Amino acid sequence: MLAPMMRLTCWTAGLLAAVASWVALESSADACGALPSGLQGTLPESGATYPANAALLFRGYDISLEGVSVTVDGEPARLVAVPDVSFWNALAARIEPTPGKGQGIVIEGDFCAPEPSCGVTRIELTAGDPDTTAPPAPEALSFNVYQYAPHAPNNCESPSSISWWITAVGEGAGAGESPVIYKVEAFRDDTFTEPVFSFNELVEASPVEMTIRGIRDTLSGTDGPEAMCFRIQATDAAGNAARGAVHACKPCNYRADPEGALPIEASDLGEPEWTSADRYPGGTCVPGVGAGSGGDGGGGGGGDSGDGEGDGGGGDDGGSLDDDTIVRGCSCRAAGSDGAAGGGALGGAALALLACAALVGRRKR
Repeated sequence: MLAPMMRLTCWTAGLLAAVASWVALESSADACGALPSGLQGTLPESGATYPANAALLFRGYDISLEGVSVTVDGEPARLVAVPDVSFWNALAARIEPTPGKGQGIVIEGDFCAPEPSCGVTRIELTAGDPDTTAPPAPEALSFNVYQYAPHAPNNCESPSSISWWITAVGEGAGAGESPVIYKVEAFRDDTFTEPVFSFNELVEASPVEMTIRGIRDTLSGTDGPEAMCFRIQATDAAGNAARGAVHACKPCNYRADPEGALPIEASDLGEPEWTSADRYPGGTCVPGVGAGSGGDGGGGGGGDSGDGEGDGGGGDDGGSLDDDTIVRGCSCRAAGSDGAAGGGALGGAALALLACAALVGRRKR
């Protein structure tokens, strides 16, 4: 039995309850009706060996763990919710008491209980060594912004007139390791003291691409391209958190439709085909813009102007960033090897990957 009980419902392009009410996350389907209820998959899959202390991820729509039980070597155990590593279409739960290495785990039940029924699913796992190693911090972060005429939604979407496409570069989980999860946070400005929303994203491949849609009127009078600063930190399903984070306050590309433009169609809400005219001053696509670095707790040493190294960015202590950081480093930075704040140049390969991801979106308009 799950303690406490968790239930997941369809949010397709709808409001994410955990974030500000105006933010909508894009999903892989275009309408709620296209998403069938039920369990779509698990991480790990049945038959796998999995770190004994890591949360299990159950992916699907309108699912519940209320009718699901777990045993360890035949003895009853509990599934305990781990909301810190849950994400929009997945429930996370760990097994208590923690299994010992080599013990057999059986999870069985109806993931649609109490109704409608999806039928019984059985998942068999073997407990592996506990995972006590933190994942690598994200390496780089960039985003693009498009402001368009208000989009009139259907009954399964939220209205929107601005979109952010966020790209993060980093490493996923290796063999025998817990799944890596990025915590994405948005703040009003570069002081990182006024949070707007946050959500989790599973790192299945690099780069990780995310889409956020909002309403222009809710930007508190701030210009769209610099309305929010983003920060991404890495953790894993075993609760190990990386030291260090990446942050970005200026976009790589920015486009705004002129006043009086016709409302955009739902089918055209994909990322535009960016051109050189869309490059934003001080953003990651501007030649000579360096990569700032910052840790999880305060500012760090800076580099000389134009050498590709930026000043350290503020971390969890909410420290502000100076003007030089905002111009040269805040759009993209590489985390230091030890996660501490300090200067550091973003490797050419990672920067090239960001540029490619920024120019070639998953959907082109």
